[in-house]
Amino acid sequence: MGGILDAHVEWAVVNRLKTMLDEPPKTKFNVTQSFALFTTVLLWAKNRAWVAGFERERTVFGDPTDRSAHDARRELRDQLICGDPWRLSRRTPIFPAPFPLPEEDINSDFEAMTAEDFFEWLRNAVAHGDGRNIRAIHKLSRRGDRTLLAGFRVEGRESQRSPRRLVLSLYHADMRRIGALLADQFCRSMSGDNQYALQETGTSRVDEAA
Repeated sequence: MGGILDAHVEWAVVNRLKTMLDEPPKTKFNVTQSFALFTTVLLWAKNRAWVAGFERERTVFGDPTDRSAHDARRELRDQLICGDPWRLSRRTPIFPAPFPLPEEDINSDFEAMTAEDFFEWLRNAVAHGDGRNIRAIHKLSRRGDRTLLAGFRVEGRESQRSPRRLVLSLYHADMRRIGALLADQFCRSMSGDNQYALQETGTSRVDEAA
């Protein structure tokens, strides 16, 4: 088990990443692991769906997989990142702790942004990201005796030529939910089948070569 057919490479890797977001491998670095899985899905799906532009795909691209990739992007264009199904958090989560921090408004920069624009912005911010524009978000442990990683704060220019900088607070639950949704949408479009997971038999037992 664990092989990937050449015809499935377009989406099967993303499908496996989704499986690990849905059922994370056990690790004490769960937030970091989710960030790694989320950003890999983001980079793969965004880069593939944006291949060679967008508007002219019906006349320029004869490859069915290219058309499927553009269909994936078109679906994002019709959805708001703060609306269904993505529901990017607009308030900080409340974590169980002796002295939980009060809720605050977050992610107002993205309130009216489409999922298409959001994933393009985030891909650019992450792909060029480092300690200058990606910072840790912390929370107190349940007993209040430790500081734990809760997510990441990402900052980046609104566009390449814009002086305005956007700030994203990306918590663990958002990374898992939005990453799995993006992976699912991408795999459905690229495979042409809502039951794509059944096509990739290795997903249920990822026994890859050592």
